[in-house]
Amino acid sequence: MISNVLSVIVGASSFVYTCYILCRLTYFLSTYGDNESLHMVSDENAAESTLWSLLVDMLLITIFVFQHSIMANDLVKQTFSRLHIEHLSRSIYNACSSASLHFLINKWQQTPAATMWKFDTSNETVWMLFSSLHVFAWTIIYSGCIMMDIAELCGLKQIWYKVSERNGPLDTKSRELRRYMRHMRHPSFTGFLAILWIYPIMSADRVLLGIVLTVYMTLLWTIDYEDYNYHNRYFRQKQIELSY
Repeated sequence: MISNVLSVIVGASSFVYTCYILCRLTYFLSTYGDNESLHMVSDENAAESTLWSLLVDMLLITIFVFQHSIMANDLVKQTFSRLHIEHLSRSIYNACSSASLHFLINKWQQTPAATMWKFDTSNETVWMLFSSLHVFAWTIIYSGCIMMDIAELCGLKQIWYKVSERNGPLDTKSRELRRYMRHMRHPSFTGFLAILWIYPIMSADRVLLGIVLTVYMTLLWTIDYEDYNYHNRYFRQKQIELSY
């Protein structure tokens, strides 16, 4: 009984914290102009300040990528299993990923002295264009998470199944779906690319973030033709279910 209560507390805390960080991440990636919560480089010794800021930013990205990859490793999953807390693995993973993102967002250093391009977002048409594209991209990402089973991605379903003494939710999924989820846990690749690269102020720090995360996603998401066919069938089935 106590273990079930603790599991629910861990899952609920992880869910709330993850939702908060996702809101922060959305704001971090899609707002324009100066952000008072972020560190800014000074105009003096702009070149040195920019290089130092990029080194700091690269370290922050490395921490996130390292954490995100290591905790998805089979060895870590086996460790959770040996400790008999495999039902908490997703919640712990989400909480740790959120913590690394939280650290990245709070310590991120902008480099306004070095920019590839800059559009004036005070123009209403330009602002509406970029904002609409970002809203559309985030809608694709979040709706994709919902369609893939949001409760399982958040770790809540694993805890519920454990408390109700049922087998894990992955055990009830088809082989094709388990294979698909191993190859791509986060939709959508196109949505994230749009958010990272369709941005009005492409400073050096934003370019660094875009390059590293684009390469990371390309290496991490190993979707093949079989996964693509399954995704099409699954998407059509979900459309039919949601239409009723």
